[in-house]
Amino acid sequence: MPKHIREALGTATQTGPGRVKLTLITPGQGSSGTYPAEVLEQAAKDKAFPRGTQMHVNHDSALQAMERPEGDLRNLAGVLLEDAHWEDGALVAEARIGSAWRPFVEEFGEFIGVSIYAAAEIADDGTVTRLVPDPFNRADLVTVAGRGGEITEVLEAARVIESRSIVGEAGNRDVREWLAQAVRAAHGGPGRWAWLRDFDPTQCWFEVEVDDATGYSVHTYQQAYQLDGVEISLTGDPIEVRAHTEYTPVTTDSPTDPAGVTEKKEGATMATIDDKELAQLREAAGRVTALEDENKTLKEARDADALQARKDKALGAVTEAFGKEGKDVPKLYVTAAESAAKAEDYDHDAFTAMVNEAAAALASEQGAGNPTGVGESAPVTESAPKTVTDDDIVAALEGR
Repeated sequence: MPKHIREALGTATQTGPGRVKLTLITPGQGSSGTYPAEVLEQAAKDKAFPRGTQMHVNHDSALQAMERPEGDLRNLAGVLLEDAHWEDGALVAEARIGSAWRPFVEEFGEFIGVSIYAAAEIADDGTVTRLVPDPFNRADLVTVAGRGGEITEVLEAARVIESRSIVGEAGNRDVREWLAQAVRAAHGGPGRWAWLRDFDPTQCWFEVEVDDATGYSVHTYQQAYQLDGVEISLTGDPIEVRAHTEYTPVTTDSPTDPAGVTEKKEGATMATIDDKELAQLREAAGRVTALEDENKTLKEARDADALQARKDKALGAVTEAFGKEGKDVPKLYVTAAESAAKAEDYDHDAFTAMVNEAAAALASEQGAGNPTGVGESAPVTESAPKTVTDDDIVAALEGR
């Protein structure tokens, strides 16, 4: 019977806006077994990772895999755009990254890896003999890649959004998006973040933030560009400039200055770019806070779901052990189930064994006419309240 294995040996390299080329796995020794080259070549022929294979952020935990083997859509980061194929001694494929995760992959792609999660057949000596096609096979983004793990290649910026082919006439929004992508591709990179500020029909203005061994700095540049139908390209060399914003009263005969013109007018009210930068920083800080709050809410919801799942399993074990309706199960064992389930490292098999042993002992004692009183056969009065502690629960489960 195939087993499910995880192997963090893959890599991902951005290949264009929203597209990356993945190295899923290479031959050799991994954490789940040894992968011969012929097995990986056969996996390509068998389409073990076909077009549409999902990429999630991190592997599921054991509990998550048991409760939801198909994975959680909230963790979906991308999909393979083609069947994984054998190329240059590795199993590779191109993938599309969802818009929510693109900035993350662009920024950290060289530091993260790809890990397969797949059904496999493994020999007694640990050799993986086959990667089995399965609808739940995935290629997930993980923190640390093993042998051969990387985002392999970034496609050229010219190969941007395929939807351009159906655009008849480019509007301002299209030009802004294409220019922003061209600027990021041409002037961004490790330790460098490039973003478009403004543009006119022939020039664009952008900022480059640099954070490297020499320190942090921000530079503003001007560069020409050409738009040919729906294709855009930067031309010439970028020129570093100093930007400032100017506001003037609007009159019927006052012309509108094109973007980037900074000629000072008599009597105009001047505002420096510092104000704009401050507003942008505040907006960015607000987005970070909102994302942190959202992540905290999601984590709390996941923790609550996991706790409830543990409680349901523990109570199910108690009910099954005593063979009664839930309302008739001795209260002490119901309390024991709820207490045990609170632990994140709750061991269901161990708990079930303890409950079964306690139920058998209780049945034996009651059959011999020696009731234990665990079922609270005598009512508890207000004058003598009984507090059930964790020690009481453990003692009862162990038959003490």
